[in-house]
Amino acid sequence: MILPTTHRAFTWQGSADPADLLLTETQIPKPEADDVLIRNVVIGLNPVDWKVLGGQLVNWQPGHVPGVDGAGVVVAVGDNVCTSWVGQRIAYHQSLGRHGSFAEYTPVRASAVLRVPAMVSWEHAASLPCPGLTAWLALEKLP
Repeated sequence: MILPTTHRAFTWQGSADPADLLLTETQIPKPEADDVLIRNVVIGLNPVDWKVLGGQLVNWQPGHVPGVDGAGVVVAVGDNVCTSWVGQRIAYHQSLGRHGSFAEYTPVRASAVLRVPAMVSWEHAASLPCPGLTAWLALEKLP
C-alpha cells in the first residue's frame, strides 16, 4: 500500500481552548516497533480530551496532536507486528504521551487496539475505548 507523505492533524498550541487547535499539514508518522499505523475514519471525544488541553496534566509541546480514542483501518505495521493487521478495522485508546486521534493517521501500540466487526459502525467503535476502559477499571475495584 502506498501512503501519502503528509496528512492533516489538529495540533495543540498551548491553549486550553479547543478552538485554538491548529489544523496543520505534517509528515505521516512511521510506525515504530510494536506499532500499527491507523488511517482514522472516526474519532471519539471524551472528557479527558478537553481536560488536558490546559497543559497542567500533560507534558506536551506545541504541535502535539491530542485525542485518545479513534477507529479506522490499519495501513502499516512496525517491527514485531504481524502484517495480517494491515486492512483490519480497529478501535483504539491512545496514550496521552503520544500523538493522538485528532489526525488523519495515528501510530498506536498494537497492544492498544481492538478488532471491530463489520456490523459495528465506525461511530460506535470510536465511542467505546475510553468509556469501556473506565467501566472495566471501575468494575475491577469492586469487592
